[in-house]
Amino acid sequence: MIDDLADATWGHELDDIFLRIGHHFGRADLRRRMRDYVRALLGPVGRKTAGSWPNTQATAPPMACNGY
Repeated sequence: MIDDLADATWGHELDDIFLRIGHHFGRADLRRRMRDYVRALLGPVGRKTAGSWPNTQATAPPMACNGY
């Protein structure tokens, strides 16, 4: 598995990325949703399908996309 130093390094790098792109999301809840989505995609999940990633974060499907 990944050692603690590499895990901390990835965490800091992701936080830097979130700070750089966070201004594109107008509300704090959208920034948190984006952060959780990216972390879930990069997280240690055996299979990643459209139906499995929300369950890893115990969140409901995004309601903002229903109109598309």
